[in-house]
Parts: sequence; structure tokens; C-alpha cells
Amino acid sequence: MSLHQVLPEAQRLAYLQALGVTSWLPVEGALCSYGAYYDGCPVATADALNDGADIETLTAASAEQVASEPEQAATDAPPLGLSIAQVQQQAEQMRADLVAGVSDSDSPTQVAAAPIAPVATAEPAPEVQESIAPLHLSISWYQCGVLVINELPLQDGAAMSGSLAQLQTAIINALDLGTKEVMPQTQADFFWPLVPGPHGDNSKHGGTDALAYQIGKLLQDKALTRVLLLGQRSIDLLADLDLDFGTVGSCSMWPEAKVLFTHSLHELLKIPANKAATWRHMQPLIASKN
Repeated sequence: MSLHQVLPEAQRLAYLQALGVTSWLPVEGALCSYGAYYDGCPVATADALNDGADIETLTAASAEQVASEPEQAATDAPPLGLSIAQVQQQAEQMRADLVAGVSDSDSPTQVAAAPIAPVATAEPAPEVQESIAPLHLSISWYQCGVLVINELPLQDGAAMSGSLAQLQTAIINALDLGTKEVMPQTQADFFWPLVPGPHGDNSKHGGTDALAYQIGKLLQDKALTRVLLLGQRSIDLLADLDLDFGTVGSCSMWPEAKVLFTHSLHELLKIPANKAATWRHMQPLIASKN
């Protein structure tokens, strides 16, 4: 429920007139093609227009009433106990306040600059790691300073059998390094991935790091003059190795050692003809010939 007193119509129209607002009202009963009339004019009803009333007569009558209304309005006392002068004074003050408010709003105002949100940069896409097929290697070190990395089959139970160990030791003694070897001083197996299955790390980078760590742990400060890489996959996880099959070269992991890449022990036992080829590959490593 509104508690505000409704402003009388006469006072409202006086305020509007002082503010320079002209009130226009529609024709009573129905809208006609003659538009709207000033609120001081007598209202021409639709019935009068439909009865064929003379438009000029209605217009003249309206003009006479408009001319007489200001004098009548000036002598009538406004409602709420206000005089005409008071109402006009209040209206003029309201108009002046409105004009002053518009002038103040035209003055430039300082607008605080909104903080610039940092631009989100797209995160780089994760690097795709090169994967490698599972492999099994045997790592052996002999007292004469020879390291052997031999490829073993992947089937269950594959390991360095007695025949493989004897063949490997015979190859080491054929290098004629001044000592008679019987068996390796240290030996270990290396599997990659360490954890089989789809959730294990099968990346080449991870395998290279794991193999380097195991070889370093196996050798520690042991002397090393020769490295035999036996089998096609014995070089898959060695970094910085540019070596063709059947040749002797070097590797950044063992800068002081000569490195040979040739057939695996299983290939030598399975295909005896490979022994002759391996013997030719070994010639640059035989101490008595260098």
C-alpha cells in the first residue's frame, strides 16, 4: 500500500507548464485522423464527429475556451493550500535543479581503468616419447677389463646357460689380453620395461637411463678397455653410438674403450657359420695384433 499523497491534477499540470512540458491528450471515445488535442481544448467526441459536426465550428470553440482558461486558472486557488506563485516558484526551482544536474553530468569523469587480466598462455603439448619393444640383456664384466652386453631371447626362463657362459669366456680369452679368464667377475640381467604391461614405462629414453644406471652401478671404478655388444638389440638403448654391424668404434659412455658390434651368443650357437664372421670382426680388438 502506497503512503504517498497523490498530486492533484491542477498542481501537476502547473508543474509541467513551468517546466516547459505541453500535455496532449487523445480524442475521447475513439482516435481519429486529426491526431491529439491540447488538454485545454474541449474534447471532440467520436459521436459528434460521426453526426457530421462542422470541424471549423469545433475548432473555433476550442480556441475560445483555450484563450479563456489561463485567466480562470490564475484566479483559482490551487489545492493543498499553495498559491499559484508558490507552485510556479517550486516548478522553476525544480527545473533549475534538473538543468544543473544535466550540466554536471556533462563534465568529464575519471574512470578507473579495469585491471588487465593476464593472458593465459597455452601449455605446450606433452612430448611424445619414442617407445621401444621389450628386450632382455645380459651384462658381464671380466677382470681383464672387458664388458660384454649380450642380447638374450625374451621367452620365459631364458638366461645365461652354461654353454653360453663358456662360449662368452672363450671369446674373451681369444682377445689375448694377458690373463686367462674362467668366468666374469660381475654379471647381471637387464629387462626393459622394468614393469611389463600397458602401464609400464616402455619409452626409449627411460630405457637408456635405466641401462646407463645399471652399467654404472656394475662397473663403478673398474678398468675398461674393451666392450663387446653382441646381438642386434644390444645397441638399442645406448646413446650417442654410431656403429655399423661388424665394425669397431667408440661410445661416449666409454670414451677410453674400443667397442665391437657383432652377433649374439645365441646366434653363434644356432648358426655355427656366424662364428667365422665374428672372428673376423674381433681382429681389431686382439691385443697381440695392435
